[in-house]
Amino acid sequence: RPGTLLDRLSRGTSSGDCSTPMAAMSSPAAVAPHATAAVAVPADPAEAAEASSSESSKGSLDVGNQQGNMRVIFLCIFIANTGFFHGYDNGVVSDVFTMPSFRGMMGWPEVDDAAAAFEKGVTVNGFNIGAAISAVLAGHFIVDKYGRRPALILGSWLFALGGLVQSAAMTAWVLILGRLIAGIGVGITSSAGPAYIAEVAPSNIRGAMVGVYQSNICLAIAGASLLNYFDQNMQMGWRISLGVQVLLGVVTAIGLIFCSETPRFLQSAGRTEEALKILTSLRGGDEQVAKQELDMVQAELEEEKQIGSATWAEVFTNPYFRNVVVLGCFVQFFQIITGINAMVSFGGTLFGRLGVTGLLSALAPALFFLLGNTIGGFFLVDRLGRRSLLIWGMAAMSLTMIVGGAVALSADDPDHLSEAAGYTVIAMVVGYMFSFGISWGFGAWLYISEIMPLRVRGKAVGLCTGMNWGPANVISAFITPVMIAGPMGPGGTLLFFGLVSAAVVPFAFLCLPETKGRSLEEITPMFRFASCTDFRSFVRGNLGAGVGMGCDAGVASKGKLDWMGAGTSNLDLGSA
Repeated sequence: RPGTLLDRLSRGTSSGDCSTPMAAMSSPAAVAPHATAAVAVPADPAEAAEASSSESSKGSLDVGNQQGNMRVIFLCIFIANTGFFHGYDNGVVSDVFTMPSFRGMMGWPEVDDAAAAFEKGVTVNGFNIGAAISAVLAGHFIVDKYGRRPALILGSWLFALGGLVQSAAMTAWVLILGRLIAGIGVGITSSAGPAYIAEVAPSNIRGAMVGVYQSNICLAIAGASLLNYFDQNMQMGWRISLGVQVLLGVVTAIGLIFCSETPRFLQSAGRTEEALKILTSLRGGDEQVAKQELDMVQAELEEEKQIGSATWAEVFTNPYFRNVVVLGCFVQFFQIITGINAMVSFGGTLFGRLGVTGLLSALAPALFFLLGNTIGGFFLVDRLGRRSLLIWGMAAMSLTMIVGGAVALSADDPDHLSEAAGYTVIAMVVGYMFSFGISWGFGAWLYISEIMPLRVRGKAVGLCTGMNWGPANVISAFITPVMIAGPMGPGGTLLFFGLVSAAVVPFAFLCLPETKGRSLEEITPMFRFASCTDFRSFVRGNLGAGVGMGCDAGVASKGKLDWMGAGTSNLDLGSA
């Protein structure tokens, strides 16, 4: 059974189809739990003496373990710097789009027209498309083939190169090329970074280290907003903001040269002695603990090989696989299309059109996003449950956007809000960001990692991730600047995302069972529906107790066999 949320997040994947911080921890078999040895009661005086001797040395062993943990902590914190790539590149363009010197370079008018809105969408989507392609493909072709460390180094250099091209750009298309290169780098590091952390950290701190990676994404958005506020009126301000990516990428790439490969990858590559040596150093020099852990890694690798991976044909033709993958794709699509990246990437444009300026509007949304992510991910999700947070979080997102949109639309001068109206809109956007952070920000990734069957987990999470980085982000990035610049204006844009969020609440209530406190064997049959009749039962189960198709022991046993692929030929291949 799962323990805390953080332990749940620490599950890694060896399939290589992971593509985001959460998705990279989607398989329970990827990371060996920290092994513990049983304690035997001495049967004679000699054994008692030996036990006494062992007790006397326990203090020194604990010191060694603490030193090993500190080494792992510093290593994981450094690797988690790659989380800054994702957050910074997404967040920095929001206020860069409003800087006079940048708009002059792009040839944009003081107020966006249709052409400027289109170029904004293309600029943001250059990053999204690069990240989408590399995130889905990098796991199999780079991370699993050549290792986590080489992938991280490559991704860091690409991120730095993309930042250099962006900061030196003299035309719009050169800027977009830089965004594409940076996106490819972020796609690679978002696949390899969390996997590296999950594979080197012992179980007692693994979840916290993964949480650092997630928090860095939010922190980078806040940092980008703060820097943009201070250099927005400088002639070279936008080049400085975009150029920070070079510093982040180069420092990380150089530091990675001095980091080792993960023991799990080395073991999977047959380099057992090297894996044992590195793991021993990471466990405070305790070779016995390292051997036990490496034995468990080997057992898990053999289990994964025995279970095998479903073919793409099975993913799309087996209704039990296909339907849960479709459900996961909807979760990922709704996470983005309800407006989060619109607020992150175009918040500066939106506030600028409303005549709302200042440090509060620049920084508060990002900080409350970080606060919500921390509270939800570390404290609430294993108390209140995934289902409750996803339902009520989306309801709060809808309410704040609708209120903010209504206030902006009802203003006497929609382009220059009164002080009271301006503060109200800021408060509603801040409330939206907090609500998203506390629920769907981490919850969508956690949820799809829990509900996917083991045999299709790599491919399934890859498809869901592709939906997130691809269609959801691309559509959001294109329609948002067009809506802000068009007749709908900023108020209509907020109202639009509020209504979309409202439409997602019934989906969450009807289609997302509670997975809190359940093992994967118990979660699997909850989503085991193939026909329309089954789907109606699934919805009724969620209306009643949030259990989907149910999870009694008998069904769980049958579900485990079917989903693992033992008896696929007996499945009803009718479509839902």
